[in-house]
Amino acid sequence: MNFKTRLTLLFVGLFVVVLTAILSFIYILYAEFRREEFFERLREKSFTTAKLLTEVKDMDLEVLKIIDQNSINKLYDEKILIFDSTNRLIYSSLDDEKIPYSPSLIDQIRTHADRYYVDEDGDEVVGVHYKDQGHDYVILASAYDTYGIGKVESLKTLVIIALVLGSALIAVAAYFYIRQVFRPIDDLNKSIQTITENNLHEFIRVSKNRDELDKLAINYNEMLARLFKAFESQRSFVRHAAHELKTPLAIIRGKLERLEDLNMDGHPEVGKLLAGLSDDVDGQATLVESLLLMQRLQSQVPINTGPIRVDELLYESVRELQVVYPQQVVQIDIDASVEAEEQLTVVGNELLLKICFRNLIANAALYATAPRLTVDLAKVPEGLRLRFSNPGEEPIPEGMIFEPFYRPAREQEKPGHGLGLSIVRQITDLTHGAATYHYSEGHHVFTLVFAHM
Repeated sequence: MNFKTRLTLLFVGLFVVVLTAILSFIYILYAEFRREEFFERLREKSFTTAKLLTEVKDMDLEVLKIIDQNSINKLYDEKILIFDSTNRLIYSSLDDEKIPYSPSLIDQIRTHADRYYVDEDGDEVVGVHYKDQGHDYVILASAYDTYGIGKVESLKTLVIIALVLGSALIAVAAYFYIRQVFRPIDDLNKSIQTITENNLHEFIRVSKNRDELDKLAINYNEMLARLFKAFESQRSFVRHAAHELKTPLAIIRGKLERLEDLNMDGHPEVGKLLAGLSDDVDGQATLVESLLLMQRLQSQVPINTGPIRVDELLYESVRELQVVYPQQVVQIDIDASVEAEEQLTVVGNELLLKICFRNLIANAALYATAPRLTVDLAKVPEGLRLRFSNPGEEPIPEGMIFEPFYRPAREQEKPGHGLGLSIVRQITDLTHGAATYHYSEGHHVFTLVFAHM
């Protein structure tokens, strides 16, 4: 889960908590207000009924019941009970609705304070102590607030709907707002993912807000500018140094050839020295060419690509190296999984692939314990696989085999500079392929995989 998602969820979570607390407070406050208002209505009705009972002389109780029924605003399940000073029931408004009570409850209301409670049926009950004109009454009044409770239920529904809609709206708003806030960081992240030594001049856009993100973008652009300057300086040095090295090497080579021509006497010692010097010059020239090739590969200069028949290019590379390493035996096998010529065709650069194959063949010729190299071609889900296998005494560290200038300690006296396999890895990477190494059953195995057309 990325930071934007976590921040959005945190923001929405906090909003839901706060909104739930506010709406719950409103709901509870309104429900309590409704209950207090209804209790007050029952209390006033109790006093009104008691006054009628005490102030109207010789009133028929049946008439009082009729008055109660028509002055009660038609509350649901309403009933009024009046007890005298001896706790005797002297008045009951209805006979079909009961109010649960006990003598102890009547005594508590008379001696302590008014009582408000809800009975088992959900009816709300108020008990009051009434004293007037020498009368001492305890009155119990109960009813069910259908209208008020209905409004409370409606408010609960509205609260839930408001909570759901509010949460959804704030989630959408937070998502788009946080995306907008993090857009400079996203731009910076995309730039970091695509940056190479060839596009260091592609700076990210800086707004005019001058906030912390803009400062980060400015510092990032300044870092790119410094890196671009350093890389350009390095490239310029490599180009000029390579040119300056190639020219004197060519001059030295020419002079050595001239000395060989002038060695008319054919002195064996002079001839041996001249041959050794020629080999050294050739080795240095090869090193310079390899360094230049590595510099071009690392610069990721766009290369021309097209369809290439790998088997034909491989046979051509073997023929060319037979002149240099005549003792080397190369066996090329095409697996049965290759069923058509098109499966031997990949997209790449012919010159670079030939250099790749030549380096692997030369590596086997120089370092294998026996002059034998087997190359298997097979079709795999990723494309076309080439496996170069040659005998070897012990494995080479896989993490070092493709490093520039790496050579095992026991191979230091052999010719070479340790750049061939590094160039193989860089060529396969440049052509969107893969190069791996492993040691199996006394053989060094180098595996190349190239995508089909």
